[in-house]
Amino acid sequence: MFYGGKGGVGKTTCAAARAVAASRAGERVLVVSTDPAHSLGDALGVRLGARPTDVRGHVGAGRRAGPGRSRKSGPTIQALELDAPRAFARWLADHRQALSDIVEHGTWLDREDVDALLGLSIPGIDELIGLIEIGRLAESRTYSLIIVDTAPTGHTLRLLAAPATVAAVATVFDAMQREHRVIREQLARVGRPEAADRLIGMLADQARHTAVWLRDPRRSAFHWVLLPEELSIAESEDGLAALDRAGVPVAEVIINRVTPDGAACPICDRRRADERRAIAQVPRRLGRKRRVRVILIPAQLHEPRGIASLARIGQALARDMADGKWLMAGKPSTISRQPSHRGSLALSLPKDARTIAIESMDTLRGARLLLFGGKGGVGKTTCAAAAALRLARANRARRVLLLSTDPAHSLGDVFGVTVGDRARSIPGAAGNLRVRELDAGAALAARRADLEAALHEIVTAFGVDSEASGGRGVSELMDLAPPGVDELLGVLSLSASARSSARGGGAPRAVNNDDHDLIVLDTAPTGHALRLLEMPDAAREWVRVLMRVLLKYRALVRPGQLGAELLELSKSIGRLQKLLHDPAATRFIVVTRAAEVPRLETERLIARLRRLHLAVPAVVVNALTLAPGTCARCRATAAAERAELAVIRRRCRRAGRECVIILTPLAAPAPRGVAALDRWASTWQIVAT
Repeated sequence: MFYGGKGGVGKTTCAAARAVAASRAGERVLVVSTDPAHSLGDALGVRLGARPTDVRGHVGAGRRAGPGRSRKSGPTIQALELDAPRAFARWLADHRQALSDIVEHGTWLDREDVDALLGLSIPGIDELIGLIEIGRLAESRTYSLIIVDTAPTGHTLRLLAAPATVAAVATVFDAMQREHRVIREQLARVGRPEAADRLIGMLADQARHTAVWLRDPRRSAFHWVLLPEELSIAESEDGLAALDRAGVPVAEVIINRVTPDGAACPICDRRRADERRAIAQVPRRLGRKRRVRVILIPAQLHEPRGIASLARIGQALARDMADGKWLMAGKPSTISRQPSHRGSLALSLPKDARTIAIESMDTLRGARLLLFGGKGGVGKTTCAAAAALRLARANRARRVLLLSTDPAHSLGDVFGVTVGDRARSIPGAAGNLRVRELDAGAALAARRADLEAALHEIVTAFGVDSEASGGRGVSELMDLAPPGVDELLGVLSLSASARSSARGGGAPRAVNNDDHDLIVLDTAPTGHALRLLEMPDAAREWVRVLMRVLLKYRALVRPGQLGAELLELSKSIGRLQKLLHDPAATRFIVVTRAAEVPRLETERLIARLRRLHLAVPAVVVNALTLAPGTCARCRATAAAERAELAVIRRRCRRAGRECVIILTPLAAPAPRGVAALDRWASTWQIVAT
């Protein structure tokens, strides 16, 4: 049972709540997090690791346990958070010799080069190991139900694609081993498989077996979680379409945090109307080609954390599984509509609000690369878009690019226009602003073609007909590029234009279409974003392996095209590293919400960013109920947010580093389009830490 969806929609809460409900119904339950930025432990109120931990019937209790261990006092479930890098390291230690043999047989690399290459991750292996472990636990019958809390959409789709990715890698390994196998059989008269052959077969079998159970509705199903908002529905369309293409069955759609009926309130009434319009679209937009069971979960006054809070949501999920509404495209919705409140935004601003102009903030002055990041669903994309609009309008001589690196892009949804991999202007925005959604696959394909052509020069120099041999050792070497290098290559294509010093006043100099004075980066949710920021080190090591090959054979092969390609790629990675670590040029703006689970993940993110030596001069606490409405719900929400905001301010003070806190008001509906984003950005406030 997989729970997935856009970041911040409540996947972890729903997964943990269903686990609690199933446990209380007598199931032996294991709940597993595959998100690199784990928050399952935060939701359950238990510290988790890579081994199963007992979750007791009260908040804060948990201890290591053997699988399936029962407790007499209160309901018990078990939970773990997969550590993919550590699992890969263990897997590599077990299979390094066989892998080294395969790569050495299939390329001109010697053992030293092979060992350096294998120190990097192999595409798809991290994710497949996680899926294999989940499948092993399911088949062990230790647990009657396994619930998987997945990462946000982009990372989840990579996880579900892992069997196909590893099957392709197994095919690459088989091609590398083929010639050695023929020589061994014909000359040495040895026909039995080597360890390398057995490893290739094992990978292919595991990939095939995993793909089968993922597609079997009797053994696996996906529960898609979304919010009653346009951005969430738009991403859900893309995510569910990807699941359909992969053949992964979808059991239900959970619409989470639906504002319940209540007393009249200018904020809540506007939100209810907007949510009801969104919910009414679900049958048409998500019911296409599938029978969709829709479950509605009302918004809670307080963030669900711990067994008691999760149990209430779990009861609603379990109840609605039995009588949830089945909605099909073209069928009328059974969800009642609320009175329309179209028009300008309703903002929760106090009358005496002291607003700031983001474009004049000292914290951002002189920046050439501005990254917005944080936990999924906190509003990174909306904040990045609003900031880019204001910064571009403030100085029309400054060329600004707003770029999304999130595999599940939503910039186009925020602006209400189609945005692709080619930078474009936005109607109504300043003419010096361009917006682009990075196509990482296209970036890798473009650079791959150049590198493969250069690698063929070396193969040909050794007297091998690369076309006749199918490019043995050329394409295969590119297939072993570390995961995430595709996104890095896309960012590298832009970093050169941001590395020069920002220009002051005066007439702008002539520039080309790829030159920008400021790049505003809308990053993926935490785990995916951190992988991108850590990728330059792995990618540079991969390039160094290729450069060592060139240097070893320089007596036979002139540097030529490959030398030029590798040298430029290495320089580009170095420039990006220098840019990222220059606090005068690069700033990382962390976006969060005033709630406990997002705040805990934010603290971990900031600690990681500082270990990476990235400047974090500001934290945006987004969508605050700054001026409560007239209803009890708004007042209770505002009180809880004030308490969390006080904790955020204390933690910033303890960090001992300068960090500005920016407050943005709750808007109903959420700001979409240039005019709404601009007005919303004009209401941001700064508070002292």
